[in-house]
Amino acid sequence: MCKEFKNSVPSPWCPMRTEENRNGCTAEVWGRTYKLENNLLFSSVTSLGDELLSSPIRISASENGKKIEWRDVDVFLSENDESKAVICATAQSDAFIVNTVTTLEFDGFATVDVRLMPRGFTVPQLFGLEKKEPPKTHLDYFHIEIPIKRKFAALYHSYPCGVLPDASGTNEKVAADMYSGSGKITVNNMASGFSSVIFLGNDEKGFFTYLDTDEGWQPADIRRMAEYDVTDDEVVLRLRIIDGQPKAWEEIETENGQGQYEYPDLSYRVFFQAAPLKPFPGNPYEEKRLHIDCFKKIAPEYMDFLANPVIGGSNETGYDRIKRLGVTTLILHEKWNQVQNYWKLTSRTRLQLKTIIDECHKRGIKVVPYFGYEISSLADIWNDKRDEYRRIGREHKKGLGWYRFPAQRELCVCYNSPIADDFANGLEKLVDEYDFDGIYLDGTGMVWNCRNTAHGCGYYDSEGNLKSTYPILGVRRLMRRLYEIFESRGKTINCHVSDCVCGAGMSFTHGLWLGEYIQYTLVKTGADKMPEGYMRATHSGRNFGIPTEFLVYENKPVWGFDDAFAFTLIHGVLPRPNDIGEPLEKMSRLWKIIDGFPIAESEWCPYHKENSHPFRSENEAVKISAYKHAENGKTQWLVFIANSQSAGIKNDVISGFASGRLTNAYTGESVGVSNGGSAIDFERFGHYIFTYEEWAE
Repeated sequence: MCKEFKNSVPSPWCPMRTEENRNGCTAEVWGRTYKLENNLLFSSVTSLGDELLSSPIRISASENGKKIEWRDVDVFLSENDESKAVICATAQSDAFIVNTVTTLEFDGFATVDVRLMPRGFTVPQLFGLEKKEPPKTHLDYFHIEIPIKRKFAALYHSYPCGVLPDASGTNEKVAADMYSGSGKITVNNMASGFSSVIFLGNDEKGFFTYLDTDEGWQPADIRRMAEYDVTDDEVVLRLRIIDGQPKAWEEIETENGQGQYEYPDLSYRVFFQAAPLKPFPGNPYEEKRLHIDCFKKIAPEYMDFLANPVIGGSNETGYDRIKRLGVTTLILHEKWNQVQNYWKLTSRTRLQLKTIIDECHKRGIKVVPYFGYEISSLADIWNDKRDEYRRIGREHKKGLGWYRFPAQRELCVCYNSPIADDFANGLEKLVDEYDFDGIYLDGTGMVWNCRNTAHGCGYYDSEGNLKSTYPILGVRRLMRRLYEIFESRGKTINCHVSDCVCGAGMSFTHGLWLGEYIQYTLVKTGADKMPEGYMRATHSGRNFGIPTEFLVYENKPVWGFDDAFAFTLIHGVLPRPNDIGEPLEKMSRLWKIIDGFPIAESEWCPYHKENSHPFRSENEAVKISAYKHAENGKTQWLVFIANSQSAGIKNDVISGFASGRLTNAYTGESVGVSNGGSAIDFERFGHYIFTYEEWAE
């Protein structure tokens, strides 16, 4: 029996509570509270009880050479129910009026429409009862500033533009730096060009700002459309929307003194969302996923491959192997479907899907098939729909995209187009017919740029150039619809994105798979240059409320599956095996270790959180994170220790084991301790997992 979510709030969120007061409104969603009081934008945002803002989000502007102090602020509730609230605000200056309309939804996603316009004459002025002089309406600048407390702005994530210290004065090198989109905020101010997704946060919470277009923006420097002013107390994200008198006003003749009536309004839209988006699971490792045919390709059909021996020298079938090694969810890559990403299945595809599901379900294994972001040249709708569905972004330059077998090509699609509804309707029919256990979405949650005017994307600038927009609301609508379909049936959505974590759509997933974007660097140069803050900003998942796994494309000896453990374990993340051979065997051993510890009842103690655990290394390259379980006066630890560099380390003393039993979790052997420490050797990117049981004194 399916739960209907169309007129209610889906799990795990709760109905919104909205109250109006004399100063404005307060709205509560799961884990977060938003206030809009005596201000045009949010005056307070709390996440898990902590205030994120160092001061209210503000519209900073200047008119006629004088900074504007907005007055006559009025905030009122327009409408609300258990799933959303609409809040209006208005203010004025000597020359201008600003209106804002904020629509806040149950998952904390806020759409904010900002409208600026010159003031008009009052009725007494129009009738000549009061002095009537044409007001000066010169706008010097118009910015939105989001001030985040420094302790909640230790990390950043930006898409699609990387971020560089503003002292460099340019972003020309960003394209070559695969890590520049996420990282640790230093003491330097930073800047970037237009970004659709910006996250400022720490390892537990944070604040998203989204933009779907720069239409109507007029910054003084397009390389500095987003600025990050960093102090000891706060990080202020400044959106430089207008620097100077708007071109739309300059072109209008105002000698008659009626400019305030002839100038068009300036309208902008920005989206905000506090994180985490939803509760992070107590045990993020509960599902043991194997993703076959991703990077390491399989020659035969999946149903033939799995039904036969897959390892030389063994008669064990693929199905029996993955069952024995602990896999709970099998993810089928794109080749399961003869027609890439299509919801209409061929007869052979139907047979393959049904066979795999039946065999896996007999063994208690879930099946999650792949769907991507494309329309295939083999689809019967290609001629009729390709131009309307198509995302004109990168393909605008290179034509047809991905090749795969059986031989076909594809075009990337945009979810602002009608494919969103067609896709969701098709998947709903498929899941009801075949009862698979969820979907794996490749790139679907990303807000890729698009300038296809056939479905409403893109815009023409003042010089007639066609510019891209970003389908934030289109992706969000699709992801929410898919979530309603699959969550209501007790099934899951697992999403793969490449350095674009957009909470607007990611709210409606059960898990993320990240890491592909930087594989281009890792397989060529290794991991020595991976900055510490990169993984913390986007790959742990705790600050978003979404468990994640890490993708690995091997190129030994430069970069391999073993190397990934050094970066994943200490961030509370696991690499996902995409090879039924050696990587699966290694993950099987790790899964058993994790399952043997009460993760769901334990506290996560990461290496970067000061004094969260007692374990220390003599070498800065060695990072230590742990789970702590305390019950009935007994304390147990599951300790992850990793060498984050390719150079080996000899006799590194790990301290903190004052009185207790230290065990190598892989071998089950006791580890010698002397004076509260243990000396161990590390290979390149080597790691250890210890269990440590403290003895009561």
